[in-house]
Amino acid sequence: MSNSSIEKRWGIKATIDTALCIGDSGASETFADRTTVKYSDGRLYVPASTLKGIWRHACEAIAKSQGESVCDSPRAESMCRTNHCIICRIFGSPTLESRIFIGDLIVGADFETRLTEIRNGVTINRLRRVAEDQRLYFTETSLPNANFVFAGDVTISGEVPDNQIELLSAGLNYIHAIGTGKSRGLGWLSIEREELTLGMQEVPSIKTDSQEFTKIAVEVTLKSPIITGGRKPAGQAVEAIQYIRGGLIRGAVAKAWLTDSVNNEPDNDFRQLFLDDGAGIFQNCYPGSSVLPATAAGCKDFAGFLAADDVEKHGIFDTLIERIILEKAGWMYQPDCPHCKGRVESQTGFYDEIGEFYEKRSLNTRLLTRVAINRHRKVAADELLYHLTAVDPLSPQGKELCLHASIRVPSTLVDKVADTLQKRVQRLGGGGSRGLGRVHVAVEKSEVVDTLEQRIGYFNAALEKLWGVYSHLSTVEMDPFEGSYFSIDLQSDAILTAEDGWQSSMILTPRILQEIVGCSAEVTLVRSFASYDYVGGWNAAWGLPKQTDLATRMGSVFVFYTSDIDSWIPELKNLEKIGIGNRREEGFGQILICAPFHLRMREDVKSKAAWLKNEEESE
Repeated sequence: MSNSSIEKRWGIKATIDTALCIGDSGASETFADRTTVKYSDGRLYVPASTLKGIWRHACEAIAKSQGESVCDSPRAESMCRTNHCIICRIFGSPTLESRIFIGDLIVGADFETRLTEIRNGVTINRLRRVAEDQRLYFTETSLPNANFVFAGDVTISGEVPDNQIELLSAGLNYIHAIGTGKSRGLGWLSIEREELTLGMQEVPSIKTDSQEFTKIAVEVTLKSPIITGGRKPAGQAVEAIQYIRGGLIRGAVAKAWLTDSVNNEPDNDFRQLFLDDGAGIFQNCYPGSSVLPATAAGCKDFAGFLAADDVEKHGIFDTLIERIILEKAGWMYQPDCPHCKGRVESQTGFYDEIGEFYEKRSLNTRLLTRVAINRHRKVAADELLYHLTAVDPLSPQGKELCLHASIRVPSTLVDKVADTLQKRVQRLGGGGSRGLGRVHVAVEKSEVVDTLEQRIGYFNAALEKLWGVYSHLSTVEMDPFEGSYFSIDLQSDAILTAEDGWQSSMILTPRILQEIVGCSAEVTLVRSFASYDYVGGWNAAWGLPKQTDLATRMGSVFVFYTSDIDSWIPELKNLEKIGIGNRREEGFGQILICAPFHLRMREDVKSKAAWLKNEEESE
């Protein structure tokens, strides 16, 4: 019996011979009591979790017929904990990772054609042999006898031996129906498989410079829904965050390197990237290039960036500079919408700057409902219904979503990290064996343009200009503008330690800042705009949850004043590279000094809105 270390990949084609219905609990545009699952663009598909469940059941039946001892799935308490059976060694158990990774089977029909129909049915009274009152129901299915072909792929770990490969092949041939209503003629199919070659994409050579670290730009394209790892609120659903944590990418690279090492022990490269001082920093993947600061505000009723093709939005502006000036003047600051004079509220999220305009970026989420099937009764198992909140891989326009990040790694390991990201990192987050978290990663060297002095200069110029306007008012007493101000904008959540060295802190105080950068130059905290959250995580290496920490939320802003800006500029440059606080290697504590968005004040949005209005009227 051979045991090759090379992964195998099978192409799966399922031809539906009748009509298919895989129940969906989500909202639907139909009036059917039971709808069938679809992607957000309307495509029908067979979820990987459905295929995995029925495939496992088929393999269990075959293994039992051959005298194998098989545990009692799907309940976790009755499945293998140690001495895993042949089924758990393939499909996984509560204590063992799955060695087979299944993708969704997606229909290949033309999307412009009608893919589904509505069937009606009625419950029959067993005693009277007539239709039950108020028991008429409707079911959405694929078109019958349309011979729809659903295609996908399966990746099998190189650790799976030949006898288990044969069992998988036999189990696949054992599947003759899938989905809801199999005993009523729905979901009957024929399955074909073929061996696929593992095509390896060419990784571009990344030229390193003479510096100790090199920054790599990473683009992650979503190929399936992904569980981004939000903490669990009350209830069963898992909260989805609007980005991919840097820790997920870091963990995927670490796992690939440990798999290649001898006895899964860290080698020198592993220690240099993950364990030593100055380890690599894996930043979060965002759908936009920048994070809206906590000082951003927009119309409560018509929030959104101004756009030439959307006159319904009243614009988003920043309040930081005006707040600082008016608080110095002793006035209360209460802005209103520059367009309709209505109330404004804080704005959060991600955005891109496109020419003269800004566009907000966000991710759609989907609620995935899953239920285990009782192996004996062939119906839903009691108390095993659960929900997953996942990020949808498609934008509202039906396009694939791309998220962007950067990684700061030791220059000697750049090529190895880039090769791992593009060739080995194919799944991120939970549920990888059930088709979730499939990604495509592309890398290139990030061209770092240092504009720190320019950003600080523009920030202080705007502050001084408005300072001069208010200081000339007869009712205001303000000292002359002097010294320099700078803001520290959190581009990710930050885990800060208080001045005593062991307690957590939500505020970045001058003492904490001085200790982080090792600079004793004078600095004063002028204003802070911060909120907090709690972050945890799971350490796969230890098999234990990470410590729950108090975190200052991304978008928080801290404004400092110093009379010696020249002493602070070199320290601030380094701070932008490495971040602040704890767990920076996982993407926490990333900052931007004097974010350019702070220069987008209320009057600028008002002028832009007036210009757009004139353009519209002239047309």
